[in-house]
Amino acid sequence: MDIRKRYLGTLLGSAWAIISPLITTGLIYVVTIYGLKAGGAVGNASYVNWLISGMLAWFFVLEILSTGINAIVENSHLVTKIRFPLRLLVMVKVVSAMPIHILLMLILMLLMAVQGVGSFAYWLQLPYYFLCATILTLGINYLTSAAQVFTRDIGSVMGVILQALFWATPIFWRADLIANSKFGFLLYSPFAYIITGYRDSLFNGLPFWQRPVETVIFWITALFILFFGMLFFQRVRPHFADVL
Repeated sequence: MDIRKRYLGTLLGSAWAIISPLITTGLIYVVTIYGLKAGGAVGNASYVNWLISGMLAWFFVLEILSTGINAIVENSHLVTKIRFPLRLLVMVKVVSAMPIHILLMLILMLLMAVQGVGSFAYWLQLPYYFLCATILTLGINYLTSAAQVFTRDIGSVMGVILQALFWATPIFWRADLIANSKFGFLLYSPFAYIITGYRDSLFNGLPFWQRPVETVIFWITALFILFFGMLFFQRVRPHFADVL
């Protein structure tokens, strides 16, 4: 419903939710292959499959964070309804991003199955990283959607942060190239954990428990953000009506 509402009035409607990420991924692939002269196999995956898997994981996170920030502001008419659980508005943004992401992932896995590539048994691990992305983005959305009510600058700040995260996360560049450099700390971000986890499941056949340090860091970070985000949301919730 949220996706249908967003593309209301367009000729292709909800199809843009699929077309847009495909176009962006295609452009990045062309620039990377022909502009930066990158490519070739990355571990057990072809570069195109490797790139698409990372982009799909990132688009899922991006979709939730970029739309979730306005979850309260764009539904201000519900704020005055005291009994309405506004937390659900934040959750809706997360849930509405799931169908398109799942569809695109199924298409990717079907193409991989036809090609005869991938660690099929470890594909069952994908729901775990799907859960990781959901918990992390839900916590961030509680925080940003509540803050957006009081200052609309949050939207602009978040846009800059998301751009920085795109370049700082191993989406189209290989993590092993900076693992032992001064930028190696980037690989311990919760977003890098999710992107790498998708690829571990699809191509590398690596279970998440074989990355214990990254797993512990991720869950400490994600649960802290979720707890703090929900606490902040609940604390400022009574003031929403005064501002809106």
